[in-house]
Amino acid sequence: MLSRVLFAAVAIVASQSAAGQVYKCKGGAGETVYSQEPCSPKAEPMKLRSNRASAESAGEAANRAAVYQTTELADAGIAERNCVSGEQRRIYGPVDARNQEVSRQIANLNRQLATAKNNLAGATYASGLRSQIASLQQAQSAERIAADSQMAAARQRCATERGERERAVREKHSATSPAN
Repeated sequence: MLSRVLFAAVAIVASQSAAGQVYKCKGGAGETVYSQEPCSPKAEPMKLRSNRASAESAGEAANRAAVYQTTELADAGIAERNCVSGEQRRIYGPVDARNQEVSRQIANLNRQLATAKNNLAGATYASGLRSQIASLQQAQSAERIAADSQMAAARQRCATERGERERAVREKHSATSPAN
């Protein structure tokens, strides 16, 4: 209970220090009461002191700037990871969906191949099925290679954007550092 009263008193003192005067009084039970109204005609306002220096030291400013710069540089790294992740979904998502469909087609052709008769007509039929399977596999491979190439370009683009963002952060903080 005492800690709540003390906390409330400190809160009042802190909030009122900028807005007006604070008076320290004795309550009816002898407890200390803080008020922005005088308790008696002879009451004088408290002299408030701040525990913090009125101005930020150069060291504090440098530390604050370093924290801001580190945070902004970390944000640039996060933005790059988000960029790469978004590009992966954009590039590989449709490719993976098409590859699943092609894989189903290949599985179906392999089932048909297993039922081919062991005669000249069956051999011709099996050869046609193998040709279709090879064609589908080649298309799958070419599409994956093209997607890998697009992804490499996207990774480079995301890395370039990160580098530009980091350069801008460093320039910003070197221009605002207390040493300048």
